[in-house]
Amino acid sequence: MEKRYGILILGTFACAACFLLSACAGPAAEQSSVQPPYDGQTQDADVFIDMPNLRQYGGYTCGTTCVQMVMNWLDPYQADWNLAAYEEELGTNEEAGTPPGSIVSFFEENSVTVTAKENRTTPELASALDQGHPVLLCIQAWAAAEDGYNTQNSDDSDTYLAEGHWVICVGYQKQEPGYVFYFNDPACVGYCMMSEQDLNNRWIDMDTEGNVYDHYGIEITADGKISGDEVEDFIRIQEDLEKISITVETLQLWSERMLATGAIDMDTYQAYKNR
Repeated sequence: MEKRYGILILGTFACAACFLLSACAGPAAEQSSVQPPYDGQTQDADVFIDMPNLRQYGGYTCGTTCVQMVMNWLDPYQADWNLAAYEEELGTNEEAGTPPGSIVSFFEENSVTVTAKENRTTPELASALDQGHPVLLCIQAWAAAEDGYNTQNSDDSDTYLAEGHWVICVGYQKQEPGYVFYFNDPACVGYCMMSEQDLNNRWIDMDTEGNVYDHYGIEITADGKISGDEVEDFIRIQEDLEKISITVETLQLWSERMLATGAIDMDTYQAYKNR
């Protein structure tokens, strides 16, 4: 199968196919004929970020849909574009899907603060969620090899990191012996869940240039709100802007007075201005 970041077109059993050892949380799970190994609802989560849950269309738009979910969560009025508009802005295509760099650049260009890095740990992931920061992850969506996820044998190009997929980690439940994480998965009806061990096994991907992203996550550190500990900074910004505005106005009046009173040689002024 051709490598790309978004790879799944799923039907009503999307969660069972996309998350081979995972389960959908919420009402959709109750109707599934598949017995989920992690049976639970979002209200059971210790931490849960309530983000709009949207479905991808086509086999390569998972990354675009994840960005759409984040932007609608941050600003549901200004960022309510259709998916095609996000595809165009991100440069999403069927061959490459939506590479990490395109997503990071899009967020930065739209004043969304993010922290993107590899080699994240599951405790770091939980810590980000504790701060209200959802995290985009590129993972293996299913096991392409007969014996599981091929994350090691690069000689087998047909299965090595062949099933890349973007999801958003939005919550967790602390269990023994570890975490169970909740995801907004654009190929899943409802919310999906995955054990810490399963996530660690699948948290790796590769782009069409052969760059490997191991435990890579894009943490959304903006929440679109002015929190209590940011009010002082907000007021200081307002005051600085007011000072700048007064300075600009004063300089504008001074320059107009220089011209009006003949305090500047107009021939020289026009010569420099027209160069």
